[in-house]
Amino acid sequence: MVRKWIWWSLVGIWCLVIYGFSEASYFTGENTARIIQKWLGHEAWAEAEGAASPLNFVIRKFAHLSAFGILAVLVFQALYPKRWAYVWAWSFAAVYAATDEWHQSFEPGRTALFSDVVIDACGALVALCLVWMWQQRRKPARLKRKIS
Repeated sequence: MVRKWIWWSLVGIWCLVIYGFSEASYFTGENTARIIQKWLGHEAWAEAEGAASPLNFVIRKFAHLSAFGILAVLVFQALYPKRWAYVWAWSFAAVYAATDEWHQSFEPGRTALFSDVVIDACGALVALCLVWMWQQRRKPARLKRKIS
């Protein structure tokens, strides 16, 4: 019971973190481009102007994949060992991604994109697949211990 409470608390905290990133105008595409510009240096930025846009895109989309992947894993842990834990965890992350984009549509300087919802849902799916693969690798070790 305590274990579930801890996991659900972490889910709530992570949802608030995602909400905070969505609300902050600092995390727009233009601002992350400026951060990359500072990181690369002004001279390098002028030369790599063409490469900076794809780099900005990759960093931003990786953040989406990661944030909602983490959310899905936290929800899975809160639900585990229920039979449909994977499905419910993915569904929760996908619905939260949709509501997150809807929320962004009301924030000045932010844009809501359906493609971001798809990327978020894919991040949740990839993370849950990794959890499943990890669990499958551990199964033979657990079976050996039970047999011995």
